[in-house]
Amino acid sequence: MFYSSMIELRNKNNNIIDYISKTEQYFLNEIDNKDNIKKTNPDDLIYLQKTKGEERMNLFLSAFEEMTRGFDDGSYQKGY
Repeated sequence: MFYSSMIELRNKNNNIIDYISKTEQYFLNEIDNKDNIKKTNPDDLIYLQKTKGEERMNLFLSAFEEMTRGFDDGSYQKGY
């Protein structure tokens, strides 16, 4: 029981050490590549136009506008 627990603990410790070494290697590579990154200027950037958001409409006003459009459409049908 004790021996198997020690083996399991040693395996977990080795996995942690591997993870730490991979993380250290990643950050060391990032530090080395820092000088190779090009600084941008305004000519390199792409400017996007901000789209106009939908206007929020009051439920009462939208119903009123629908009703007035219905009256306007009904005026064209009086001659029939």
